[in-house]
Amino acid sequence: MDKDLEIAIKYFKTNISVGEIIVLRDLKSLGIREPEKVIAELLREGIITRGEGCYNLVREKRRE
Repeated sequence: MDKDLEIAIKYFKTNISVGEIIVLRDLKSLGIREPEKVIAELLREGIITRGEGCYNLVREKRRE
């Protein structure tokens, strides 16, 4: 899962705000088999937030 998290974090640093459906498709195309679990972990860690129909990279994480 660590590799999947790294891939997802890099993805969100490039795509700061992404629609819920698009992010699932994109993460699967990047080789993440269970993008829902990865997204849940990123939300739990406070790396991304959930907006209205989208996910957003938390402002402080953009610089790291």
